[in-house]
Amino acid sequence: RGFVTPEDKVLIIEKIKNALPNILKPSRYIEEGSHNAVYKITSKYVARVPVKEKLTAQNIGDEFVWGEDKFKSLRHYYGEPVMSLGRFQVLRNICNQLPAGVPEHLAQKFSKNKMKKYYSEKYLPIFSQISQWSYNKIALDLAKLNEMKFGFRNYGVFDSMNPNNIVTGNGNLYLVDEIDTLCDKSYANTTAKLLNVFINRASKDYEAPQMDKEIKFVRKIFKKTVISGVFANLLHADSKEDFGNWEIALKKCKINIPAVQILNKLDEISCSKLSRDEKADAVKEYLTILFDKNPSNK
Repeated sequence: RGFVTPEDKVLIIEKIKNALPNILKPSRYIEEGSHNAVYKITSKYVARVPVKEKLTAQNIGDEFVWGEDKFKSLRHYYGEPVMSLGRFQVLRNICNQLPAGVPEHLAQKFSKNKMKKYYSEKYLPIFSQISQWSYNKIALDLAKLNEMKFGFRNYGVFDSMNPNNIVTGNGNLYLVDEIDTLCDKSYANTTAKLLNVFINRASKDYEAPQMDKEIKFVRKIFKKTVISGVFANLLHADSKEDFGNWEIALKKCKINIPAVQILNKLDEISCSKLSRDEKADAVKEYLTILFDKNPSNK
């Protein structure tokens, strides 16, 4: 890392170009989204390359740069390149990762029934079992991102329209997409955006199916997401779009109470003088009562 002599730079570029055919072999393929695919380099690093452009030694280019480490304070953000050569990026590896929702490459070819089957049999059971602390940690990173400034009225926001931008690996949750730093609000990463990822969307193009038979999993994920938002002191909604996300999430959970009523209660808890842990406990108790008053079998 750091300063690279012109000779070292030439050597690194040459090594990457020579290794490219081996790195991009089907056996090293891990996952892909709408724009990029990920391949394993080593147990510590992966390559992120464009889906719609086959990189070769001839077209990869010679523009070599180290990563900027702009987001190094975010402990569970793995979307920032360690280094790049043209469109070829090296990132830290999250072993055995599984994205939220339905993986993009499957969503593009699945029928609605297959989407629903994957969502109910794979996504919901796995993400409902992830610990509350893991949900809290991803929310704390978003709270930290809200505090970071990249220029005049220039803040960071993650893309919550694509659920694949959050993945699980080794029992933890990680943000993996490139963060857009063109947002002019310092509080844009909200609980509503997390609900959009974990509850509302199956993929970037499809809303999550209504899962009445698996409602217990949906409610567990909803509960952990909302508790994490309060624990990290995120704003719960800051726009009409956020408010709409809450209404969709409540519908998915079969909770027949207006979103505004729930948001008012959450704001009341968030603004109280309770400790962070006490606030989380208060929300947990409130949501338990909420579920009891709205039985899922009705």
